[in-house]
Amino acid sequence: MRARTAQIAALAAVGVLTLSACSVNAPEALEEERLGCLVSAPAGFDDHSAGALTLEETELARGAGVFSGTSSQRVSGGSATSAALDRMHRHDCALTTVIGPGGADELADFAADHPKDLFLGVSPGTDDLPKNVLSMDFDLVPPAFIAGYTAATASETGKVGVVVSHGFPQSERILNAFDAGVDLYNKENDEDLPKAESYRPASGGVASASGSPRAIDDTRKAGKEYFERSFDADVDVLVPFGSAAAMGVVTSADEKRTDLTTATEEPEGDDEGPSLPKIVWYGTAGGFSKTIVASVEPNVRRGLRTMFPDWPQSKNPDEVAPAPKTGPEEIAGFRVADRHYWGTLDNGGVRIVAEDGFLSRVSDAGRGITDLRERIKSGEIDPEKG
Repeated sequence: MRARTAQIAALAAVGVLTLSACSVNAPEALEEERLGCLVSAPAGFDDHSAGALTLEETELARGAGVFSGTSSQRVSGGSATSAALDRMHRHDCALTTVIGPGGADELADFAADHPKDLFLGVSPGTDDLPKNVLSMDFDLVPPAFIAGYTAATASETGKVGVVVSHGFPQSERILNAFDAGVDLYNKENDEDLPKAESYRPASGGVASASGSPRAIDDTRKAGKEYFERSFDADVDVLVPFGSAAAMGVVTSADEKRTDLTTATEEPEGDDEGPSLPKIVWYGTAGGFSKTIVASVEPNVRRGLRTMFPDWPQSKNPDEVAPAPKTGPEEIAGFRVADRHYWGTLDNGGVRIVAEDGFLSRVSDAGRGITDLRERIKSGEIDPEKG
């Protein structure tokens, strides 16, 4: 996964608008130009999440001859998505992918005005899309429950937190499931041990317009401010769901960890010093940050292979698409087996894994995650109630 992360970073550095030439490794040349185009979420394509995964897969498809080239553009929010879609349309893209919920409304409007074009929304967070928009979404409620339990297990201060960016799909349900996971941890652990607390900051600059203190703007600045506020309140494990906001959280956590581990002052007496910040990450496995103890990964690779039978297949069994129940339909030159992919823990569309450092510190962490996943699948646990 670390090698994949390095590859993703290299791909993301292509630039604001990049047109890739036909791959020399393609099995056969395409007779016509057939571009795969992408519009990012606010964090861009180096987000270590859905943006990076989708770009990597699109480049893989280009190399296999599915596309003759790729075009990618980073946007900062929904207001820039329409302009990006218009530019992509002028390139005559065969498939235009918009990542994240921030541009979902703009995608729906643009697609409705261009019914002959084909689009894909990755995590759009809505079913209200025109017929020419395919979609890939993920059920993050059960993983949020496991993340809450895992965060409580990893915490050294007893305070853990979760934050969502404005417009993130399933926001309220994710927050409730996280709290339920923390509650189950408290119920199932030794009564003599301190209880874990799910942190709720007081309303203030980071609060949403509706008053929720755990919903913030999807910007790096908002993520940084949320991390600082939480860590100052002794929260040592955070679970951010978002794009730029999540990157703001993990970047700030990295900086704080570096400051704490390179401090020259030695703790006095039995004082072990402040706890290091820890993150349960939503995105690719966390080799890119030493703060990450576990990752909730949207299996974009499996989703694309399930939707498009001609997508280059993987030798990784976790990424192999199941056999379609019906024959694929032809849409705008693509064979499509599933118009609307819904990734879950049950179908392998979402995975949650503990990182090596966490596994070495908490010996049964991996087994605990597996156990919770199976209890949720069996119906023993309702992730929204615990």
